[in-house]
Amino acid sequence: MTKNKKYGKTALLTASFLWGIGFIAVQGALDSGWHPFLLLGFRGLMGGVFLGLFSLNRKWWKKHDLMRDGIVAGSLMFLAFALQTFGQRASSATNASFLTTLYVVFTPLLLYLITGRKVGVSTWIAGSLSLFATALLTLRGSFTLSFGDTLLIGCAITFALHILMLEKIAHHDDALSLTVLQCLTMSVWAFLFSLFSKTGVPAQGWGYVAYCGIISSGIAFFLQTYGQKHVDASISAILLTLEALFGAAGAVLILHEPLGPTAVLGGFLMMVAILLLETGPILHQQFMKAFIIAKREVEKEP
Repeated sequence: MTKNKKYGKTALLTASFLWGIGFIAVQGALDSGWHPFLLLGFRGLMGGVFLGLFSLNRKWWKKHDLMRDGIVAGSLMFLAFALQTFGQRASSATNASFLTTLYVVFTPLLLYLITGRKVGVSTWIAGSLSLFATALLTLRGSFTLSFGDTLLIGCAITFALHILMLEKIAHHDDALSLTVLQCLTMSVWAFLFSLFSKTGVPAQGWGYVAYCGIISSGIAFFLQTYGQKHVDASISAILLTLEALFGAAGAVLILHEPLGPTAVLGGFLMMVAILLLETGPILHQQFMKAFIIAKREVEKEP
């Protein structure tokens, strides 16, 4: 593994941890009376301004291609976070942390549909496991999804598109400026939509909002953008899904959300699916190598 790839994977793992804890901060802000659009507006503004202080010397506002790509990525980020925040408000932090990570399945599938890259057998198996895990996590005594869970699955699809977009624009080699543009774009969209919600800014919950803005939206997305410069999109998605583990653990330990045996099984199967996406191709390669060696040995026998 090259040095840059190690740094990239470390950055992605750190981002997944920060996002996992971010589910708890989002829940705290929602419980404090924050409307999702206002929450997204302030978290984008805080993240953009915080990182913007370190990117002024790059003069990114003069680079039209960078501006365009950053705005497109930021629009996808806004849509994904909007679906996630509204979905979590109608569901739970535990379900949000697990269902959001379905992007690990949608990323390679969309990559195939958009670019034609082939999807391996392990991806299809992992997809089937993830769908079954999703059912265990979300079905409420009947074959129906709650409205919040449906929004969270939509969020996972949008995050998959966002991951593919970041891989496409990595050639700009300016992760910091791209993150600033994404945060500010999300903030503008969120404040525009908040005009229709007609809700005021709560006096409490600012600590949660600050974490969501500076840490989850600013630092974590910078780490993701940097990490994807050096790590393939499908592998990036796998590493980022560890946010489900951190998020669910935090929801149980800090928010005291219930986690029954069915949800534990669903979460376990989703983690198995994630590991399969990483190890499946390697195991297949090793199996084929061993098969070829064994075949040659048999052919040598008289």
